[in-house]
Amino acid sequence: MRARFLDLILAKAFPKSTFFGFGYDGPSIERARALAKAEGVADRATFETATAKTYPGRDYDLVTFFDCLHDMGDPAGAAAHVHRSLRKDGTWMVVEPFANDKFEDNLNPVGRIFYAASTMICTPASLSQEVGLGLGAQAGEKRLTEVIKQGGFSRVRRAAETPFNLILEARP
Repeated sequence: MRARFLDLILAKAFPKSTFFGFGYDGPSIERARALAKAEGVADRATFETATAKTYPGRDYDLVTFFDCLHDMGDPAGAAAHVHRSLRKDGTWMVVEPFANDKFEDNLNPVGRIFYAASTMICTPASLSQEVGLGLGAQAGEKRLTEVIKQGGFSRVRRAAETPFNLILEARP
């Protein structure tokens, strides 16, 4: 099965729009470029190597983060960079692992799996980076909102949720 990148799916669905994908892993970026060419959308879906605090560009209508804010050493710094890169009426969509705000409310089968992954992957990844906040995969809406607001956003709301994901909408 071929790997799918959201930018490619969106570029096909919205041919009058332009999409930019950024990531720190060079091989993933090369793979995305090859797929964009193969899918015939390389003219409107481009991929570059950059971090969440250094990606280029301004006046984006929409910036999306998928399952990554909790892994970052400096999520508030990433939030500030997103804030600077958006249009005044732009939106930041943040998709994170679903978590309740209280520890005891996460003691269910999914929460336990997320805690295990967070202990082995997410938290060490964050702690090994600049700032090292260590949010982990069970940050919860309240903590995520605090971090997003530290980046300069004034409005954050839960846009949707599934048993596995929490989707937040942040606006300047």
